[in-house]
Amino acid sequence: MFETAIVLGATGAVGTQLVTQLTQCDEVATVIVLSRRELDVSQAFPDAVAAKISLRVIDVNKLEEQAAALIPAGSVAFVALGTTKKQAGSKAAFRAIDHGLVLAFACACMSAGVSQLGVVTAVGANARSASFYNRVKGDVEQDIQALGLPSVFFARPSLLLGRPDDGRVAENIAEKLLTPMAPLLPKAVRPIATQRVAAAMIEVAFSTEQKRPMFVLSNADMHSLT
Repeated sequence: MFETAIVLGATGAVGTQLVTQLTQCDEVATVIVLSRRELDVSQAFPDAVAAKISLRVIDVNKLEEQAAALIPAGSVAFVALGTTKKQAGSKAAFRAIDHGLVLAFACACMSAGVSQLGVVTAVGANARSASFYNRVKGDVEQDIQALGLPSVFFARPSLLLGRPDDGRVAENIAEKLLTPMAPLLPKAVRPIATQRVAAAMIEVAFSTEQKRPMFVLSNADMHSLT
């Protein structure tokens, strides 16, 4: 059976890997990439099977409405959208992206009747966290869960390895410091490659096991699955 997969946040570190690996899956016929601008697919995803990619440019201010019209019923959807407070410019702008747009897409998936939704959040996601970043991630998990999707899972990676240099100074420093000692760290917090996160999400999404209404794909799970 051939599947349709749809990806929001496709040009990010994990999103690029999701698109690339999904096009290489025999069971996936089409990968719908939602983007706010036109992309040169061969440049954005150089290792992907370009013929499988269907690029759809959308207005993020009308994300829920437009995405719902583009998502085929029964498809598998992934969200790898995310930014930082520095990149967004303020806490409010950060929340508008990492919570507002992600939730809007989840609502579109609910309306369209997706079979499963996978969402990248972060280790420590908790609506009661003292950390603003983790609190936003926890809030969006909580609000998506409340939608009642047939099956949704939240991938909570630790520090991502293999990201392009996007100006995240703290993460870049942490990657350089932690990479040599990564094998010594517990899997729950061990830095993880973007390729591994994507591979684990795809493995879970297309598993033949009965789908659960909601579950968490922990950092340790992702290290163990792939």
